[in-house]
Amino acid sequence: MNKKLITVSAVIALLEGCSSVGPGFANHPADCALGIPWADCLPGTKGYANGGGSLHRKEAAEAAKPQHDTIAAQFEMVRKQCEVDMSTPELNPLRDKIEFARKFDEPPPFQYASLDSFPTASERPLIAKWAKLRDACITREHAVNLVPPNATPLDESFIRQEVSFSAEAEAKVSELVVALYQQKLTYGEFAQRRYAIGSAAVNVAQEYREARLLQDQDRQLQAQQLANQQFANSLNAWANYMQAVNARQPQTVHLTSAPAHCTSMTVGNMVNTNCN
Repeated sequence: MNKKLITVSAVIALLEGCSSVGPGFANHPADCALGIPWADCLPGTKGYANGGGSLHRKEAAEAAKPQHDTIAAQFEMVRKQCEVDMSTPELNPLRDKIEFARKFDEPPPFQYASLDSFPTASERPLIAKWAKLRDACITREHAVNLVPPNATPLDESFIRQEVSFSAEAEAKVSELVVALYQQKLTYGEFAQRRYAIGSAAVNVAQEYREARLLQDQDRQLQAQQLANQQFANSLNAWANYMQAVNARQPQTVHLTSAPAHCTSMTVGNMVNTNCN
């Protein structure tokens, strides 16, 4: 190789090592380590934490979209299958008394929340049928893998922690279904308590997600611990409530006589209320 070709090769190598977003080497290793937010700062550097790294954020978002779409499609299939299962005419007598499909944090309509009656003898087998279908839906939901192939261990831990909140709420609703079947709850109390635990799970998941966005790691950890403790308090209150419910005699406690001791906790701009 002659001297001219060597020189050209050296120039190409130098250009390849330069940043495309400003003077300096690719990814600005020194500047990004100091916290200067260049657009090509790599994840894990102070510059990236300070808001830089837009190029890599864009690449990550573009790479994540197909994975997100795949997961969303799987959940849509689960939702449609559950919708088909729940559409069986056998369950028609319950449709005006129980919401088969609902969002966790969506307050129950007055029709359901105010229904101060217990399941009849003919409705109890239908509740058992609905419970079985509901369990099958939850099993299919849990079979969907929410962790993308390229997720970091930290990402995977965060995803699984956030999912655990809704899984815990689903398990608590299953306890309510049993109590409803045993005629220890009215339909109205079932609807109200179902909303309470679902809303608590949604709130803590949102707070956990917001904590992840904090740049300061100490503040992030503190916010996550606070969210976890808040949900633990909700679960403790729930355990006390369910203990009282399980001690009831069937068809004895109506909405107007059910005890409700509520406490509120303010976290950031959100106020969460738990009753037992």
